[in-house]
Amino acid sequence: MTFKNLHNNLERLTTKPRIITLFILAHLVLLMMMLFTFPRINAQLGTEAFDLKAMGYSVEEATVMINKLDQATVDLYLFPQLFLLDLFYPLLLGLLLSALIIRLSHLIKLPSGHILSNLYLLPFLAMLLDYGENILIAKMITNSNHVSETIIKTASLFTQIKSGTTTLCWLVVVVYFVVWLVRKKRR
Repeated sequence: MTFKNLHNNLERLTTKPRIITLFILAHLVLLMMMLFTFPRINAQLGTEAFDLKAMGYSVEEATVMINKLDQATVDLYLFPQLFLLDLFYPLLLGLLLSALIIRLSHLIKLPSGHILSNLYLLPFLAMLLDYGENILIAKMITNSNHVSETIIKTASLFTQIKSGTTTLCWLVVVVYFVVWLVRKKRR
């Protein structure tokens, strides 16, 4: 699928009802994580779960966290957290942010050839980083006796870049929205 085809398919999601639906679905999944899985995982770790540490974590910090995990918490972390809820959430959030960016790009009349017109791809980078992070966290918590420093450092890096990219996506949405509001007010 080419980027043009992807863009055309995503344009179908840019209606108000579809954006609202994506927003509700993504945030329902997030709410489930925040109410059910993360509190139990965080309580066992005595700190935030790996995926919630936006600034990453050191090898020493990760090792301490891994050693605090019991089998029940590892099982919960793997399923439903990493391999159910955190499969749906990045996809839904990526679709939502991409649809918002495309809709706002049209509203501010951003030319299709403009470099900023490709920012709709940024949420998918965050999604892929989130999936990579999930795989690395799963490797860390299931091989707790033999976790390499490389795995920990790479997982931490994925977490940091995912968090930064997601923040950048929301920033693009806010900036485009403000530009649209300013232009609308001038008219």
